[in-house]
Amino acid sequence: MLRRIAVLCLLLGGTGCLWRGYATIMGVHLDVLTQMATKLCSVIEAGAGPTAEAMAEYTYPAQRGREFLRQFGGYDARPSYQEFGRFLDGYEAMVRTADAARAQGRDWRTVLPPLKVQRDGLLQLASAIRADLKRE
Repeated sequence: MLRRIAVLCLLLGGTGCLWRGYATIMGVHLDVLTQMATKLCSVIEAGAGPTAEAMAEYTYPAQRGREFLRQFGGYDARPSYQEFGRFLDGYEAMVRTADAARAQGRDWRTVLPPLKVQRDGLLQLASAIRADLKRE
């Protein structure tokens, strides 16, 4: 139930949920973004690959993550804040890689291995950010 509420806060813009706190909201962003990175790999692994219309599903969470950074700009000295910016850069690069492969009609079997490497890097960085959040 708490997870649904957190996702709802994320989808509704997050501004009304700022009372939940920096660490809680960042945790929701990390959950959503890592799940989307995993989903992107799963869709490609299934052989279908994302459609042009489906790409918005992958870009929107990153946009929300950027909005979070703007809302909590006063936390920019924290390691978690800085690492989350790098996390978003990596996530957006992964989505761009998949979208470019889709647009070029590339064979998904050749695209999947590097995307999995990117996903795994994001999962590791998310773990490091969560550890930073506990220390801060």
